[in-house]
Amino acid sequence: MFNKEGIPFFIIVIPFLAIFFVSFLSISYYLKLSDETYQKELILNKEQTSSFSEIKKQNHQNEKTKFIKFMLAVTSVIIIFMMLFTFLMLSIIKDVIKKYKLQVQNRENALESLNENLSLKVKQGIDEAKQKDRKILEQAKLARIGSMISMIAHQWRQPLSQLSGILMELETTTRFKKVDNDYILNAIDKSDKMIEFMSNTIDDFRNFYKPDKKKEDFYVSDACKKAINIIDATLENLGINLILDIKDDKKIFGYPTEFSQVILNIISNAKDVLIEKNIKNPKIEINIESKGILSIITIKDNAGGIEEKNLEQIFDPYYSTKDSSKGTGLGLYISKLIIERNMGGDLSVSNDSDGAVFKIVVAG
Repeated sequence: MFNKEGIPFFIIVIPFLAIFFVSFLSISYYLKLSDETYQKELILNKEQTSSFSEIKKQNHQNEKTKFIKFMLAVTSVIIIFMMLFTFLMLSIIKDVIKKYKLQVQNRENALESLNENLSLKVKQGIDEAKQKDRKILEQAKLARIGSMISMIAHQWRQPLSQLSGILMELETTTRFKKVDNDYILNAIDKSDKMIEFMSNTIDDFRNFYKPDKKKEDFYVSDACKKAINIIDATLENLGINLILDIKDDKKIFGYPTEFSQVILNIISNAKDVLIEKNIKNPKIEINIESKGILSIITIKDNAGGIEEKNLEQIFDPYYSTKDSSKGTGLGLYISKLIIERNMGGDLSVSNDSDGAVFKIVVAG
């Protein structure tokens, strides 16, 4: 009974039905008058009265007058009806327009409120993301400091042992009064070399973790060797064999120190897994090759690989398969950011028959 604007259907149809009905009545009335006139003419013909023409004229005039009055009355009724109908329709249309404007206004208000809330939520989301990034960086720095101290300890273990041995020899020769100037100078020279090595170790670590200020061209092998020099003493003490295979070395454009940190982080993770699983004959292989403009670095171990359920999450922040005391779950996440966001490369992981395979692809 109602159309989509809310106007009753019968209100639209009634005027047309009324006009049709009035037209039907008018035609019927006119036909009725014509029939009566015809009947009267027949009667008059039969009577053959002398006043036939006058009566016919008078009757025709009366019929015409009646018909005009009838049509005027019908026309007046239709005009009045159409005026009322027009007023009614205007009122209904006005109400519909008012209702429509109210709906539009309500929707506009809702959209404005939604935009304000959305802007506020976006701003809150950005602030939370910034806070999260700062927190991640702070935690990464702390984890890096802990890792650096551990590796420095491994690097210093051998020279400290040698210094201890030199001092013990000096003490023994002094007690037995067998010391001479040459022996003392030789011991001092050895001690200076050990101390210089330890001092250089501190400089190497400080420079290694110093952030790069700008991109530059560097050889992939140099960055990998820089990372290996930091951790080789640790791997040697743990009995882990590190193999570096350089098939095709080339220069790439990026941040050399950050790239070395990525290599070090992957090697360190492989070292932790090898020790945790107590693998016999543990080893880590680093292969450097190139295809066209791409440099491809693969780092693999023989620790048995990563479980399939963990492969998709391995680069997520705070995700770690290690014990909470041994890892923060930020190393691989930051490594992926460095390779993909800072250097426009790709860092992925897969498994082979021996263990996990990390693959770095960067353009030269």
